[in-house]
Amino acid sequence: MIKKVFSLVFIFFSLSIAQTVGPVVSVPKINYDFSNAPAGTSVEHSFVIYNGGGETLTLRDVKSSCKCITAALDKNELVPGDSAHVDIVYVSLGKARPEDTYVTIKTNDPNNPDLKLFITRAYPDNRPTLSGMPVDSSFHPVAFYPENEHDFGVIKQGQVVDYIFKITNKGNNTLNIKDITTSCGCTAAVVKNKNILPGDTGEIRVQFDSSGKIGKVSRTVFITTNDPKNSRKLLTINADITK
Repeated sequence: MIKKVFSLVFIFFSLSIAQTVGPVVSVPKINYDFSNAPAGTSVEHSFVIYNGGGETLTLRDVKSSCKCITAALDKNELVPGDSAHVDIVYVSLGKARPEDTYVTIKTNDPNNPDLKLFITRAYPDNRPTLSGMPVDSSFHPVAFYPENEHDFGVIKQGQVVDYIFKITNKGNNTLNIKDITTSCGCTAAVVKNKNILPGDTGEIRVQFDSSGKIGKVSRTVFITTNDPKNSRKLLTINADITK
């Protein structure tokens, strides 16, 4: 009976967690101002959409409010931390429009099922348009590594040692670990969680096999993430191997 109650509580807890980390559509800037474009010209712009949640984000049914706009998505499904581009082509009609035009995208984000990306132009009397709205230009993951290097010290030849490096997401979007490579076959690296939510910390376990090695050695591990400012990180392990 106790096991059944525990199982029900666990299932309920798991479902609650899943709901809190569902798909989250996030756009650093939802508007673009073509006010400086010469009349009668064709102008292009690319919006970026991020999935800031913990489940796959689905994008579909791209529609424009005006025939002067064409829009195309480069992908329809985004895993946590992934991004997509919406390529916009705006053809100026040679005059200012009386209202803002926009592109609508259907999403499976329950809090934002109809995402609107605005295309704005300045009015003849220079009244402000949506291009003056506040936007978050810093919505991205930030990978922070408390340590870049670890020294195993003196170890015996043939000994297998390991160490856990920490990686913390100090950004505002899910940090996705895309790839891990090592400098030789004697070194292995395993990540516990490839998708790290803002504020959370992940673990990268690095294992070194000293078989056939002697003296002081160094090996490296390359981490690739979706941090736009620090996408590649080099971690180093050292050891002094004796027989």
